[in-house]
Amino acid sequence: MNSRIDHIVIGTNNIISGSNILEKKLNVKFSPGGEHKIMGTHNKLLKLQSNIYLEVIANNPNADKLTRPRWFSLDENNIIEKIKDTPRALCWVLEVENIEDTVKNCGYNPGEILHLSRDSMNWKVTVQPDGKLIDNGILPILIEWNKDQHPSKKLSNSSVSLNRISLYHQEPKKIKQIISNLIQSDLIEVSEGAPKIELILTTQNGEIIID
Repeated sequence: MNSRIDHIVIGTNNIISGSNILEKKLNVKFSPGGEHKIMGTHNKLLKLQSNIYLEVIANNPNADKLTRPRWFSLDENNIIEKIKDTPRALCWVLEVENIEDTVKNCGYNPGEILHLSRDSMNWKVTVQPDGKLIDNGILPILIEWNKDQHPSKKLSNSSVSLNRISLYHQEPKKIKQIISNLIQSDLIEVSEGAPKIELILTTQNGEIIID
């Protein structure tokens, strides 16, 4: 399959304080993102290498009443507790060329395909009906951007780059097989352990881990 790492999602309980913590840690400035009205969230973005970017995301306190659960498990008590003091890595997102075909052949249930838009951007993304992460964020969310509308094109280059995404799972062989059928990348590492995702970033301050 022709796919690539699109972005990594970092959750925080407040978009302003959360992005401030990350900016100090990484010695960079995040760019404004926008609102996801159907999900009641808003975000800020940071471009890494090869059009990969970081997305820091939080529940929007000014959002309208929702008709569905928020994505990325942001309504779940364990995630609310996890991100209450500092931003934490939640999951990773894989860009694919044909999301319908990928969903049929990916080897797991990535959820339903939603058609979303904001400003001039249009994209399709997989979301579980209950909004929960897939296998604690270990297996990727799938995304397909419309034409040349990738958000990284509007972002300035930063001094931060992705060293690797470390994924831990009780069944690493199973996870490796699923991921290898989707993407071949030296930036993804799968090990045995309690389910967890870690981002290892290279910065001007040295190597930084966000888990």
